[in-house]
Amino acid sequence: MPTALASTLSNPLLVLLSVCGLLWALTRRPWRLLRRDALQNAWLGAMLLVALLWTVRATLAGGMVIQLLGATLMVTLFGLPLALLSLFAADVVSLLGLEYLAGHGWSQFDWAALWVRYVWLALLPALLSAGLQAAMRRLLPRHPFVFILGHGYFTAGLAALGAGAAQAAWRYLTMPGQPLSLADALLGAVILAFGEAFLTGMLVAVFVAYRPQWVVTFRDEDYLGR
Repeated sequence: MPTALASTLSNPLLVLLSVCGLLWALTRRPWRLLRRDALQNAWLGAMLLVALLWTVRATLAGGMVIQLLGATLMVTLFGLPLALLSLFAADVVSLLGLEYLAGHGWSQFDWAALWVRYVWLALLPALLSAGLQAAMRRLLPRHPFVFILGHGYFTAGLAALGAGAAQAAWRYLTMPGQPLSLADALLGAVILAFGEAFLTGMLVAVFVAYRPQWVVTFRDEDYLGR
């Protein structure tokens, strides 16, 4: 695909992917999960945590940006459909926060950035997380330790690495001439994967041990034999 055409089509394609993901999530009616009193506070707190993570980022030498995702955590806690809708809400809240911190308001809200961020920070890592977790449930023994390591640490790291590598390749193909090289972008994805695995794995371990009712994908009858 010619470079100019790829650059022109990139944002509309990302918008289309985002809308398709959100429409699919809406058809699943995942808000029914929030009828459980135990999940309501956990859902609100997790969504605000992700919004905060997306408001804070580190920019390293060469323009490399490190930004934690939280997508795997949301999928593990609430399942894929509710995670996709919640991550979109977190995207809106975090962008509004950035606008107000910059002294702007709703009138200067960056709608284009909303969809681009949603694909790379939410949709793709969430889909990768759900796929990896489904494979682990099918192939690995049902044990709490396996759940914590697999769903928490390994899924988070691999999903972040996959999403980061895909974004780096996409930018390389559609945005030529940018100062950040493909090798540096891939290095950033590796660094992000370690941070994402540590944060998500730690939180999943705590929730499984002390608040298993907050983790929709962790079922006592599957992992504890109850």
